[in-house]
Amino acid sequence: MTRKFTLVAALIAIAAAKASAQGRPELSLPLACEPHKTCFVQSYVDLDSGPGIRDFSCGTATYEKHEGTDFRVLSAEAAKSGVPVLASADGTIKGVRDGVTDIFAKQSDPAAIKGKECGNGVVVDHGSGWETQYCHMKQGSVVVSKGQVVKRGDRLGDVGFSGLADFAHVHLSVRHNEKVIDPFLPDAVDGACQREAIGSGMWLPSAAASFPYKNGEILMSGFTGEPPDHAALESDHTRVAPLGPTSPALLFYGRFVNLVAGDRVRLVITGPGGTLVEQLANPIDRNKASFTSYAGKKRKDAPWPPGRYEGRVEIVRDGAVIAAAVGTHDMR
Repeated sequence: MTRKFTLVAALIAIAAAKASAQGRPELSLPLACEPHKTCFVQSYVDLDSGPGIRDFSCGTATYEKHEGTDFRVLSAEAAKSGVPVLASADGTIKGVRDGVTDIFAKQSDPAAIKGKECGNGVVVDHGSGWETQYCHMKQGSVVVSKGQVVKRGDRLGDVGFSGLADFAHVHLSVRHNEKVIDPFLPDAVDGACQREAIGSGMWLPSAAASFPYKNGEILMSGFTGEPPDHAALESDHTRVAPLGPTSPALLFYGRFVNLVAGDRVRLVITGPGGTLVEQLANPIDRNKASFTSYAGKKRKDAPWPPGRYEGRVEIVRDGAVIAAAVGTHDMR
C-alpha cells in the first residue's frame, strides 16, 4: 500500500512539473557582461526549506532563504560605469521602483531599507503565471514603466547595490504563480537538489553554458605593494597599491567567492631569483561567501630586483585544486 501511494505521489509530482512547464519562458542572462571575467554568480536559490542551506547542485553556494540568483560584478566602482540589466525574456512590465540610494547594507540605516530590500527593481510578467524580478539596480537607472512591453535583451536599467545588498549585483528571482522557482533546476520536487544536473534548466543553452555551476571561484588576482583590504576591494576592485622597486612589500593576492569550510588557499610567487614564496594556508574554519587572501615578502633595504615576477593562486579542496589563477609583473 505504501509503495503504491509513493508511486502515485511521484506521478502526481511529474504531472505537476509538466503542467508548470507549459508557457515557461526560456531565459537569457539578466546583465550585459563577460561571464567569469567581469561578472560571476555568487549565490543561487536556497532549496532547503529548513534551517540549512542547499543550492540546486547540493552545494553551499547560497544563503538562508535566498530566493534568487545573484549575478555580481567586480565592485561598486565597476557598476558606476553602467552595466546594463536586461530582460531575460519577452513580457510586460508589472512593477517598477526607483529612487533608493546605492549604499552597502552594512553602511546603511536598516530602517531606511525596510520594505525596500529589493532596492530599485523591476518585475516582468511573462504570462501563464510566470514572472521575473530584478533587484538592487542603480538609483536613477530604471528606464521602463509599468505596462510597457519588453523583448528579451531590452535594457531595464543598470546594476547597482541599492536595498539589502553587500556587493554590486543584480538579484534575479523567477516565480510561477507566486512560487519561487530555481531557473537552474525548475522541476525540483520538494526542494530536492541534483548533483551534476543535466540540461539547461530554464536558461537558453548559450546562457547555461556561459555559467556552469561553480561552488568556489576566483574573482581576480594580482600583484600589489601593500596588503589589500577586502572591504575596499568590494567598493573598488582597482584599489590596490601599485608594485614598484621601492614598495614596502611584494605580494600576490586573490579574491574568492563561495569558499567551503576546510578549503585552503595556496599562493606561490617566483621571480628573478627563483621561488620567493610558497604558502599553503590553514583550512578556513567556515564557509565564506567572499574572501581575500594574500602572501609575499616585506622589502628590506635594497629595492626589489628588476625582472619578471609570476604569481599563482589556487583553491585547494580535499587535496585537489578546484580553481587557479596566474599573473605576472615586470619590475623595472
